[in-house]
Amino acid sequence: MNISTIAALALSLGFPAWSQQPVTKIIRENGQPALALDEGFVRELKQESSIHKADGGTPPAPAGSHAEPWNHVFSPSVPGLPMAADSNHAPVRETAAERNRRMKWWRDAKFGMFIHYGLYSGLAGEWKGKPGGSEWIQKNVEVDTDTYASEALPLFKPREGVTEEWAQLARDAGCRYVVLTSKHHEGFGLFDSAQTDYDAKSQIDRDIVREYAESCRKRGLKVGLYHSVIDWHHPSYDNTICPDLCYPAGQAEMLKKKNIPRDHAAYQKYLHAQVRELMTSYAPIDIMWWDYSQGAMEGEKGWKAPELMEMARSLNPGVIMNNRLYAYSGLNQNQAGTLDLRCGDYITPERFIPRHGYPGVDWETCMTVSDKWGYNRYDTNVKSPEVIIEKLVECVTKGGNLLLNVNPKADGTVPEKVAAAMRGVGQWLKLNAEAVYGTRAWTELDQPASINEQGDIFVFLIPPPDKGPAEPPSEGTMKELTEGTEYARMQPLDATGYEDDEGVSVTLPAGYTKAVLLGDNAALPVADGKILFKAHEHSKSPCSVIKLSK
Repeated sequence: MNISTIAALALSLGFPAWSQQPVTKIIRENGQPALALDEGFVRELKQESSIHKADGGTPPAPAGSHAEPWNHVFSPSVPGLPMAADSNHAPVRETAAERNRRMKWWRDAKFGMFIHYGLYSGLAGEWKGKPGGSEWIQKNVEVDTDTYASEALPLFKPREGVTEEWAQLARDAGCRYVVLTSKHHEGFGLFDSAQTDYDAKSQIDRDIVREYAESCRKRGLKVGLYHSVIDWHHPSYDNTICPDLCYPAGQAEMLKKKNIPRDHAAYQKYLHAQVRELMTSYAPIDIMWWDYSQGAMEGEKGWKAPELMEMARSLNPGVIMNNRLYAYSGLNQNQAGTLDLRCGDYITPERFIPRHGYPGVDWETCMTVSDKWGYNRYDTNVKSPEVIIEKLVECVTKGGNLLLNVNPKADGTVPEKVAAAMRGVGQWLKLNAEAVYGTRAWTELDQPASINEQGDIFVFLIPPPDKGPAEPPSEGTMKELTEGTEYARMQPLDATGYEDDEGVSVTLPAGYTKAVLLGDNAALPVADGKILFKAHEHSKSPCSVIKLSK
């Protein structure tokens, strides 16, 4: 069974986003590179085909069927919806069609900006004159919340109008949504909470979340909130339920000395009350980005997650939530890319891009522009726009989103090198927007590619690295690493590479006759169903994109 037959069969059977099926390796056929699909996937296809025939279902559409093969990519089926509740999960009441409508803007958006801002921002990675970490600094130096606040609060001084700068930077970078830390593990809220005075409104008379939401909406950006279910400040939070889950030793010792008992039910009530405030006072909230669960500290036992999710949905019916109310940290690169939709709408690999994406599952890689999530004055390793563009393209062509983090300083301003890198990505997106927004992954070609609802295919051609050390991949690239190769930047799968002298050959799919270089809007000559692209004949770009159409 060849690749095109497998792909057509998968699509005709209504597999969820199976056009994003992973390539397991690159093989050679008649001296040319070819794709070898995952054997388990092929077995599933054959089994599903026999089930359809046994049930009298519709057989696979023959070649040349009137149904376009990419339609299923944009409206994937989701077997089993609606889903019933159980003791650890809330029900999913929507149908597959309703889910597709709710998720569409997020799937189309592709690129979001993450903002880590809190008391740790003022400490700038330093504790009493010594390096101590960033957003985890309280845990790293193992101090109680009173000691931590006495050091950090006087340094936290967001300047007026800074959320306008955040929102404008997101627009300049080409992001379509933003996610801000409403409360990180330190427990300090950036919003006005009636549940505590450990928040920005009580301490500095600023409601940062309200300012942020208004700034984003003025610019047409979707509004997301990160909210930590871990809390190093609230005395009732019971870290002993999962001792492996991070908790400052100094805080535990302070509570013990003061004979303050843990009452996790009281903390859960506090958590739910704060989420209700966020869901009502700042509505509509488009994304709730929970963080995070481990071991027994998850779901019903950890956070009364079913009730929490039901409440969030009742107050914001369109809200999209990640899966970190359940035991998924995002850091385990070997964790299977599966998702029980009762745990959330999408999964969140952290600091890596899955080698083959997660076919049939909505996912979003979160990464940093520099090395740290929170601001750290020692953090000077800022990614170039070219590297970020490669990461974005890798996510797009593997079926996921990229949520890219910036880390404001004490006054809320984003470090200029970080901001400049974001704007550099935006300049590239202005020229290549239609290849990114509103597209889905397309793996029928030898090169990384996406497809839009009209059937236009976009081929991404990223040049090889300049002389010098190669940029380490996040976790695999569209080109499998061969023996003897330590690292490779994401490159076309064509073994000839992408050299100005030789160029790179792109074979057009059947029925496609036109090729245009985006940005230049220059038509490329097509001969025998192929184009030969030579970078030196066109304007230079971190990633050239060729649009193929019929």
